Formats: sequence, structure tokens, C-alpha cells
Amino acid sequence: MKKAKLILIILFISLSGCEDELDLSNPNDRTSQTFWKTQSDFEKAVVSVYTPLKNWNGGYYGTRGVMTRIARADDVIFRNDINEIYNMHRFTNDNFNIVAQNLFYQFYNGIYRSNLILQEIENKQFPQEFIDEVKGQVLFLRGLFYFQLAKEFKDVPIRLIASQNIDDFPLIKSPQSEVYAQAEKDFLGAIDLLKTSDFPGKPTKGAASAFLGKLYVYTEQWEKAKNVLEPLTKAPYSYKLVDDYSWNFDEAHEYNSESIFEILYEPVGGTNQWDNGETANSAQSTTIAVEYAAGSVGGWYEANPSEKMINIFAEEKKSNGDFDNRMKLSVAWDYPGAMYYMKPIQEVLNDSELEKFWILKYQNYDTREMETAADPSYINQRAMRFANVILFLAECEIELGNPNEAIPYINEIRGRGGLSPYSGPNSASAVRDELIHQRAIEFFKEGERFYDLRRWGRLESELQKQDPIRFSNFDDSNYYLPIPAKEIQTNPEL
Repeated sequence: MKKAKLILIILFISLSGCEDELDLSNPNDRTSQTFWKTQSDFEKAVVSVYTPLKNWNGGYYGTRGVMTRIARADDVIFRNDINEIYNMHRFTNDNFNIVAQNLFYQFYNGIYRSNLILQEIENKQFPQEFIDEVKGQVLFLRGLFYFQLAKEFKDVPIRLIASQNIDDFPLIKSPQSEVYAQAEKDFLGAIDLLKTSDFPGKPTKGAASAFLGKLYVYTEQWEKAKNVLEPLTKAPYSYKLVDDYSWNFDEAHEYNSESIFEILYEPVGGTNQWDNGETANSAQSTTIAVEYAAGSVGGWYEANPSEKMINIFAEEKKSNGDFDNRMKLSVAWDYPGAMYYMKPIQEVLNDSELEKFWILKYQNYDTREMETAADPSYINQRAMRFANVILFLAECEIELGNPNEAIPYINEIRGRGGLSPYSGPNSASAVRDELIHQRAIEFFKEGERFYDLRRWGRLESELQKQDPIRFSNFDDSNYYLPIPAKEIQTNPEL
């Protein structure tokens, strides 16, 4: 059973009003003048900042957001079913893509709400502990929105005021470096205010530190990254890798010792999975699982692991000749003893399906016999795992000229996969290649691969190896998502 239940709170804040002849108002209506009064009001407002992260068609950790993050790499192959995702996958995308547009606006939706809360809580006569808790959460979330915006769209406007004044809307793009700097400032502010541990689902000092460290890695500030990530490996923090790799992707083991920050999905709210997540009928579930399951178990089989990724998985085996533990817990295929949706895979899939490999991460393959939209999934998305911290620290040591110091970190990851300790050359280039190999395996289908290859300068060469025809569509414009056409049309400063 989950440790926390997300309570769906619908927040309508009216910033304009009207008058009638009697000049009467409904005392039950909530307006900006009547809402921001109590601590409960602010708690409800903070909940509303989380929903843009999980909106099914634009939330970064929602169904389409996950697809956006994995569709452009080399480890997953999408079929031509969802046009917007397939266009991203084949690098034929343009700035009219509705999924990219929704992603862009959900980021700014969350930023607007964050700004509004930060503005309204100023000068409130609440206990300082409460103010710090609210500001810490909101700064973390705003930092997360800006970090992902810079990562996906590169140069974007920085909005720090919640305004409904149309004159405040036109705003120039800021360089990516400045957007990252704003995210850094927010994460640092959150670290100062958040607790080391908190109620499951809330960001902590460790979560803010982990994302700040990731930002430093992305901006190649290696010393800063090491200094902020290394403390997460020791007291007062108690993060550690879980022994069973599958615990990072199921419902039964959420909030485990490896999980640093999760996006919650819960059996509360309404029944509409295709709503925006904020109405009374919105389900707080996800369709991520049914999207990738095989048709024989009710799935929509939108994507499968690429042949290249399977070769990466199988490149090195355990000392007993068996496959890396992570391969069997990330991918299902026809091998002796393979189980798929609680039955031997040979009894479940048809002949055509048995010729393919199937994604297991974030699937209910060991608790259900079918994966259907009628039985939605509630597996939390692990937005930050301790494994990422470990491998980021290894990367820092390599880039700081200490490849020998990186090897123990890499061995932690290898050991969990059942592999023997690294025994290759200890040169920076060799250890770096091993790190790259381990990150591909460790984070398959978790939305890290595209951005890793891009920042390493290996994106084009690896995409070409994966599929030369697909790569023929690729050019520099595909490094980032385009600013939506709608935004360009409405913001003349762009």
C-alpha cells in the first residue's frame, strides 16, 4: 500500500470580476481577494503546482512527456500511431507540434503558479516554519520547470512575475545559460529551506541537491557538481541502491532508499484519464503502462526497444553466462523461463510478438494478467534516482582527471546488475566509455539517453548507427524542441 494519498484539489482563482445592478457577490466564490487568507489556502495552491508535471498530454512526467523524452534517442523505436510523437521520433517535427506546445505551456503554467504563491505569501503573518515549507517546495518546483525548459527548448523567456496584465506578456528569450542560472538560484533557495526528510511525495533538501547537481553536470561545472552531490552519499542522508532493480519501477516499492523524488499517481479523483488532471472528473492515474504493453495483454504497443539497445544490454554477461539482471528486468523476450504478465511469455504472446522485445519498466507485468485502459496504472514516476547521483559523481571524477576515483562508483552500478567489477584500462577515455555504457543500460526508457548523447557530443554518430534512414532527417534544429508557433504569434518579442 502506498504511504501517501494525493488529495485532488481544484483551485479556481479569479483575477477579474463583474458588477450587476445590485452589486452583490456570491460569498461561496473564491477570488484572489478572498482566497489567500489561511495556511490551508496556500497548501491547496502548492498542490496545484505539481499537476503541470503529470498532465497526460503535456506534463513532463505524464504519458506524452515520457514519450517526448524517449522518442528522440536511440534506445526505443516508436511505431507510426501518434503523429506528433512519431514526427519527433523521425525528426520531421515542426513548431506546430501540439505535444511540444503542451509541454511548453505546462512548464509556464507551473511557473506562473509558483510565482503567484511566492508573491502572495510575502508579508503574511504565518509561522516562519510554514512560510519556509511553502517557499521551499515552490522554489524547487520552479527550478525544476526552468531546468527542463532550458533542457528542452534552450533559449526561452524567464518569467518571474505572475501577472494577468497583457502588457507584461511580451518578453524576449533569455539565453539558455541564464535560464539554467535561474534554475540554479531556485534550487539553491530550496536547499536552504527544505528538510532533509519529509512526507513522501514532497521534495526534500536531497532532491533539490540532486537536481542542482544534475544541472551542474549539464553545464559542465564539475567541481560544483561533485560538491553538491557527494554529501548525498553520506549522513544525514540514507540513500542507497536497492538490491532488486525492479523496485525502482513498480508500485509496491515506491519511496524506497534509492528514490530521491517521485511524481505521484494515486487511485483518487475522477475517472477521466484524458482530462487535464485538475477537474472533479480527472483521474490521478497514468496510461504509461498500457501504452507500451503488447496487444495480446491489452496494450497499445506504441514502442519497443531498439535492436541497438538490445545489443548494448547483451554486450557483457554475468560470470555465469547469464544476462545482466537489468536486461531481464527492463525488457521481456522469448527466452527459457521468461514471464510476461504473470504467465510464461510463450503462453501469452502470439508468434509475431514473440519475435520482438517488450518494455518492462513501469509496466504492471508481475501483478496483472492484462494491461488495459479500463484498469489504469498508478506506478509513480521516479524523477530522480540515487543511481543517477552515483553515475554523475563518476562522471565528475573522470572530467576532473580522477578516473580511478570514478571506478568504485561505476562498480556499485555494475554490481547491482550482477556484473563483475570493472577490469578495463583506467585511462579517462576507457572509464568514460564504461560510464556511457552503464548509463545506457541503467536508464533505458527513463528519458536520460537523448540528453546524455547530446551533451557528450555523440548524438549524431549514435543515431546514425541506430538507423541511417531515420538519421537522414536529422539536423541541428533537432537538438531542441522548437518554440511553439502559437507562442511566436502571440509574443512579438520572440
